[in-house]
Amino acid sequence: MKKYFLIFLFIMPLKLFAINPEALKKYPYQLLTNDYGILNESNLRRYTKEVNIEPFTGKFNGLDYWQCYPTKNVTVWYEKENDDPYEKTTRGDAHITVSVTPAIIYDYVPRRSFSSDYAKEKVSTWKHLIKNQQYACIGGIYVGTHKKIKDGQEITERGWIFENLKTKKGCDSYFSGWCR
Repeated sequence: MKKYFLIFLFIMPLKLFAINPEALKKYPYQLLTNDYGILNESNLRRYTKEVNIEPFTGKFNGLDYWQCYPTKNVTVWYEKENDDPYEKTTRGDAHITVSVTPAIIYDYVPRRSFSSDYAKEKVSTWKHLIKNQQYACIGGIYVGTHKKIKDGQEITERGWIFENLKTKKGCDSYFSGWCR
C-alpha cells in the first residue's frame, strides 16, 4: 500500500500542473508548439489575463505566445551598447536566438536595454536554465520580420519581445511574479 501511495505522490503533481486537453481548450491560442511537458495551465492563463486572445497570425497584435524549441537550437548572448549619458552606465541587450532552420531565426529581446552587468546576469541565468535540458519554452510578443543576407544566404529573422524562458529546471521572466 505504501508503494502505491508513493507512486501517487509522484504522478499526481504531474497531472495537476501539466497542460492537459481541458487547459488547451480553455487557452487554445497561447501555445504555438508542443510544450514537451514543460508548461502548465497557469503559464497559458497568464498570457490571457485581461486581454482579448486571438490566434497567432504572424502580424503584430501585442499578445504573448509560447513556443518550445530543442535547446541545441537556442543561443543566449548579450550585445553591449554605448554608454548611457543620463544614467552614467553602459547598457546591454540580452538576446535569446533560436535557429528554427538555417534560414529562419527567431530573436527574443527584452522590452528595453539593461545595464551591461544586468544583461550579463540575465544571460547567465538563461544559460543555467537551458544547460543539460533537451527543450526550452520561450514566451513573447511577436513584433515583426525582416530579411538580411548573411554569408550570401538570405536569412529571415523574426523579432520577439521576451517575456519568459522556462525549462524543466526552472523559469525566468521579464516581469516579477510571472514564473509562479
